[in-house]
Amino acid sequence: MDARIKLAAALTATLAIVAAPTFAGDVVVYSAAAPTTYYYVPAERTYYYVPAEHTYYYAPDPTTYYTPPLAAYYDQPVVTTRIYEANRIEVEAPRYTSDQRITNDVVDVLAGDPRLSGKIGVVTDDRTVHLTGRVTTPGQADIASRDAASVDGVREVRNELRTRVGGSR
Repeated sequence: MDARIKLAAALTATLAIVAAPTFAGDVVVYSAAAPTTYYYVPAERTYYYVPAEHTYYYAPDPTTYYTPPLAAYYDQPVVTTRIYEANRIEVEAPRYTSDQRITNDVVDVLAGDPRLSGKIGVVTDDRTVHLTGRVTTPGQADIASRDAASVDGVREVRNELRTRVGGSR
C-alpha cells in the first residue's frame, strides 16, 4: 500500500509541475514598449592634409626719394632703390674616405643577405676588409667572405668569423 501512496503522491507532484505553467500563463503581463537596444557606432575619422608652411623672402618695394625742385631749374627726381638679398647658404658634408665607403657598402651587403645570421663586425684598413664575430655555420662564414669580396674597391678579405655550435650564444 505504501508504494501506491508514494506513486500517487509522485504523480500528483509531477502533474502540478507540468500544469503550473499552463495556469500561470493567465497571469503573464506584456509590456507595450519593446526593449531599447543601443549600439555604439564610432565616428569615421576624417584626415585633412595641411601643407607645411613655407617661408618666402621677397625683395621689398623700391624706396624712392624725391628731391624738391630748385628755384632756378627743375631737376629730375632722384630714385634710390635698395634690394635686399638673402645670404647664400653653404652646406658642408663630411667626405668619406674610400675605407669608410667600403665598410658601409660591405655592411649593407651583409645585412641584406637573408642567408646570414649572427653578429658580424666589419673593419676596413687600406682596402682590406676584416670580418669578425660569430655566425651559426661554417657555410655562413664563407658566404659572408664572398659577399664582402664582391664589393667594389675591396682588395682582400680576412675572414676571422667563428661559428657557434648548436646556435647558443
